[in-house]
Amino acid sequence: MFKIYRKCEKTETNIFGVEKIKDFSNIDKPFLMCIAPRENDNNSVFGIIKEGARAARIRTSDELAGGFKIDEIGVNFLGIKFEKENEENKVLDIVDDFIYPNLVKNKDLYSIKKNARRMNFFTYCNATKMYVEIEKKLVQKLASDGFNMLEIKDILSQISLTSIASQIDISKIFATCVCFKDVNDTDVFDYYSRIAIKKMDEMNRNTFISKVKSDSNSLMYLFNGKSSHELKSYFDEDNIVKSSLCATVSRFVENSIINENNDDLITISSKYILPAIIKNNSEFVSMEELLDNLDKTLNYGNIGRFTLEEHEALCEREMELKGIINNNENQIMHR
Repeated sequence: MFKIYRKCEKTETNIFGVEKIKDFSNIDKPFLMCIAPRENDNNSVFGIIKEGARAARIRTSDELAGGFKIDEIGVNFLGIKFEKENEENKVLDIVDDFIYPNLVKNKDLYSIKKNARRMNFFTYCNATKMYVEIEKKLVQKLASDGFNMLEIKDILSQISLTSIASQIDISKIFATCVCFKDVNDTDVFDYYSRIAIKKMDEMNRNTFISKVKSDSNSLMYLFNGKSSHELKSYFDEDNIVKSSLCATVSRFVENSIINENNDDLITISSKYILPAIIKNNSEFVSMEELLDNLDKTLNYGNIGRFTLEEHEALCEREMELKGIINNNENQIMHR
């Protein structure tokens, strides 16, 4: 059994800024599905949704970012929570009950590709394995419905996956994928880390971008970082990866929004996203300049943005509300 939560603005009656979706048919917008390694833990699930929104330059309590208002943007920022860890049949459940019905609402190939382009995934650490398993199930179900492998590959290439700090094998998936990883992170050190260290040393560089393999739709962005495995560290102002990571997620989200309002399909691929990754590499241009330009050029439609003053006021209010909640919890514990 699983639940899907959606990120929203925090209020006095919703201090966590998430709401449970009761009817999956109500998810009528493209989405960024954020999947955490600890899939049965509220803090982990709610936390990764916030980081996914932050990567898309949405205003959160941690950062003004682009100031975009989450309640106005044409994308849902979602998270999956299971009742217990390593729940049996969890992948089959999420595919059967949510992903596949949204993928094949219309049976023709073009419409299915358009539906696939509404789907974006954001995973951290071992949670990347869940997407890999989801895609395997999608391949099986599409094949059972009569699609050949060329058509299936064409469909699934329109799903985006942004994977962070993972050593899960993504070489065989069809989704348009970018995996970001610190080569000094011992938790996920692997073959690609070794290759990147060698290449960066040869080129006197601190970043290395490459296809996972020549015929793959997946890219690896490896960088010489501070060895932290924490997801939050990828958003540190002095982390060289931040601007390229945000550009990747926000451009995928932007493409979904544009396609939603366009009869034609603007497809994605590793070739589509690579220029945004390279352009936003802060090894050569300041992080502040890159993110400022990204925020100015993102096309999320006619939606509002918070000012710095509004952001600071919201952060202050959110801290007050958090203090009230903590105080009430302490009073209950000591009764």
